[in-house]
Amino acid sequence: MPSSITLTTPDHAALSARVAKLLTVESKNRTSWLRLREELERAVILPAEVVSPLVARIGSTFTVRDLDTGERDTFTLSWPEQADVDHGRLSVLTPLGTAVIGYARGDEIVWAMPGGERRLLLEAVDTPVLETQTAR
Repeated sequence: MPSSITLTTPDHAALSARVAKLLTVESKNRTSWLRLREELERAVILPAEVVSPLVARIGSTFTVRDLDTGERDTFTLSWPEQADVDHGRLSVLTPLGTAVIGYARGDEIVWAMPGGERRLLLEAVDTPVLETQTAR
C-alpha cells in the first residue's frame, strides 16, 4: 500500500469540505469519516491536468478485485448525488469508494468494510481525458 494517495485539487477540496460537514452532523459513520480525513491529510494534491489517468478520482471507472475471494467489481466513482449502483455509479463516500480514491492501477489496498477488513487490488482505472489535459 503506498504511503500516500494522489488527489486532484478539486477532488481534495470538495471531499475535505464534505468530510468536515459530515463530522459535525453525523455520528453513525464517524469512524469512516475520520479515516477518510486521515487519507485526505496524507494526500499528495496536484492540479487535475497533471494527475495520471491511472489514478482513481471522481469520474474514473475502476475495477477492483478482492484478493481473498477473487470477486471483481467495476464502478464509476461519483459524488453521492450522482451515485446509482444499479447503473454502475458508486459514491465516493461509500466504503469502497473511499477505499479506492487516490490510488493507482496496480495498488493493493487494505480497507475496513462492513463485514471486516478487505484486501483489494485496483486492477484497472479508466479516467476520461479532461479538456485541460489535451490543451498543452
